[in-house]
Amino acid sequence: MSVQQYVSRIDELLARPLNSDDDYHLVTLHESRDFAPPNDDWDELMRTSEEFEEELGELAAALDARWGPHESMSMEDYSSMDPDDDELPPFFGELVESGYFGDLLYWRVGDRIVAAGIGHEDKEQPVVLFTGVTGSAEGFTDEGFPG
Repeated sequence: MSVQQYVSRIDELLARPLNSDDDYHLVTLHESRDFAPPNDDWDELMRTSEEFEEELGELAAALDARWGPHESMSMEDYSSMDPDDDELPPFFGELVESGYFGDLLYWRVGDRIVAAGIGHEDKEQPVVLFTGVTGSAEGFTDEGFPG
């Protein structure tokens, strides 16, 4: 997919209804192959990760042009949390469940938040470029951030 196709996919997510403030839509935009043996080439994993970072940068530039500069946050504080923890907002629970602990870029778009990032649960799993839309700001602000 191209960046324009990613933006179109995000537009589709924004057009979909949310059933409540805690509801969200999370989709994979691009997924690499896995790196489980015998495909466990460390150099290729590093190249793939760099390519996905570049794609995320291009997507961020396109969305910044549309909605203004993005905000970013680290998912590191969430990495030790149980996805079923009641204190974890549902959107972040899904990210934790998926093993997406990299930096998260996000934009406030009306009453929703559009987020994008790269997930890589462990060295054997695929690298994933994902996006999500949520109606809840919980977890995106200092007050809602765990830790």
